[in-house]
Amino acid sequence: MSIHCTCCELGKMGNGRSGEEDTTTDRLSNLPEPILHHILSFLDTKSAVQTSVLSRAWNRVWKHVPVLDLRRLSFLEYESFQWFVSMVLDLRYPLSLRKLSYLDNCERCKFNIDEESDSFISEFRDVGMCIDVIQYALYYDAQHLLIDLDNEFKDFHRSDKFKDLFGTISNCNLKTLELKYVCINDGLGSCGFRVLTTLDLQLCSLASDQYEDFFSNFPSLEHLILIVCQPWDYSNSIEDDRGLRISGARLLSLKLNFMVCYKMEIFAPRLRFFSLLHDLESLVFMKLSIPTLYHAAIAVEDWANFTKDNKECGAQRFISLFQGLNNVTYLSLDSVTLKALSKISDFLERQQSSPFTKLKSLILKTIGGRKRVSDELVNYFIKGSSSMNPSVECIWPCREPFCHGC
Repeated sequence: MSIHCTCCELGKMGNGRSGEEDTTTDRLSNLPEPILHHILSFLDTKSAVQTSVLSRAWNRVWKHVPVLDLRRLSFLEYESFQWFVSMVLDLRYPLSLRKLSYLDNCERCKFNIDEESDSFISEFRDVGMCIDVIQYALYYDAQHLLIDLDNEFKDFHRSDKFKDLFGTISNCNLKTLELKYVCINDGLGSCGFRVLTTLDLQLCSLASDQYEDFFSNFPSLEHLILIVCQPWDYSNSIEDDRGLRISGARLLSLKLNFMVCYKMEIFAPRLRFFSLLHDLESLVFMKLSIPTLYHAAIAVEDWANFTKDNKECGAQRFISLFQGLNNVTYLSLDSVTLKALSKISDFLERQQSSPFTKLKSLILKTIGGRKRVSDELVNYFIKGSSSMNPSVECIWPCREPFCHGC
């Protein structure tokens, strides 16, 4: 009886010779070029360019890649980074871009040591190069643009160069725009971002007049993320008579994390998901109009000291926030929020009715389960619901705002 080994047969088919490995075939290089371009798009641009040493054929592969990922962290010296960026922009073939990322935020190389004085000296930053990169992305119709700077660019942020740059845009194909450590002034809101669906601003300064409708100039905006943003002339005073209006006819999700010193209005007729991580000392919601809200995740930090005076103020701000969320179906409250609410439960109990008329599920993220939350506090949220029996669920605290239990 003869026995056939499938592994041996496959080896013969693959190598052409039984029992020997083929070490001469370059199977990767034989892949179609679009697949090679796709593979290299997962690498940062420096690594992609380095593949050109593999062979003469690979010398031009990186020039077709539709993704550029330019990282300061990949270079020891800033001059090398400058040269590399200029080389890439010059040698890359004039093809459309899918995404461009420019990360000039290297913490470990932000400072160099002056050998003579043995002290730290700030690294020179090239403002013009950042502008060139942004213009390159827009010229080649990039759909996704990420600009991540650092505080060393603060003079650039406050200059007119950035405003003039975006002010010259009449139309572009950007769908996603992520900016970090950038000053956003009037120029951005008046640009031609007609198809932009996602805007992510982190550690940015927003220059706006009183209740300026800053985001209404993005007609296709669906997802908005604002993290640690503040007025560019921030004076550290809640008495500042300034504010920000967020409005969007197509806005579906909104995430607010630690906005600084803002009175805020939100008008979003189609908003479904709202995430808030904040402290009510530095944010006052003047008006909320969110008629179709599905899920709200609230994480409000406790005030440092609840005195008799600020307890009433804190209670009014919570009540104002909850009245604006009155149409929510699922409401998540984290453990810190529950702790703050427990200190003002007497104010909440005096409310004749709950604003949550459509609430179906109350999700409490707390260690210790339902027994750690008073019945009076739970009753405030569910007593006004038109639902016959709103569910109350306790889950383990999690960083994910819309988690229903890990």
